[in-house]
Amino acid sequence: MIRCPQCDLSMRQVTARANPGSLIQLDQCAQCGGIWCDQWELFPIQTGEAMRLEPVDQELLRSTHTLKKKILYCPRCTARLATLTEPLLDPKIQWQRCPKCDGIWLNRGQFSRYKNFQRRTKSENTGGVALVEKLPDLYQDPKSWVVTGTQGMFAYPRGIEESDATIGNTLGGTLKIILQALMRMVLGI
Repeated sequence: MIRCPQCDLSMRQVTARANPGSLIQLDQCAQCGGIWCDQWELFPIQTGEAMRLEPVDQELLRSTHTLKKKILYCPRCTARLATLTEPLLDPKIQWQRCPKCDGIWLNRGQFSRYKNFQRRTKSENTGGVALVEKLPDLYQDPKSWVVTGTQGMFAYPRGIEESDATIGNTLGGTLKIILQALMRMVLGI
């Protein structure tokens, strides 16, 4: 169990859905709501997970809880966390990064800000709703599923359905050939 860099309390492990269809385990402080992301954990998390992990707490909003201006240390390797300034990010998004293990510390609300920024950026770059965000809707529609079977994923086109008359003609022709072969054997021809 790791300790919160802000409060110095044990953090709880929370699970977040990530792309593509996986789960990522993060560490969250129960007191201050801050989230610790190990290297590469922040980026693939789905945007909707921020609302689940950082719900609006009316009592917390009414109470005054100022974060102490103190030097924060990495809960994994104890290196001093550096404030990350990224010109491409919204200036309201503030996080601290460990220069040694590349973990990221997000104070309460920063995770939601980053994920909202990520969603807006993706929407602007793709010209609307991204295909990845449409996938859950497609999974609900059985007509959109790829069905695999004995022929594999790429099923061959089906031919014309044979009628009972065609099957009867085929069986009759087979029987006629068998009788001819037997007659030739008996007669020696």
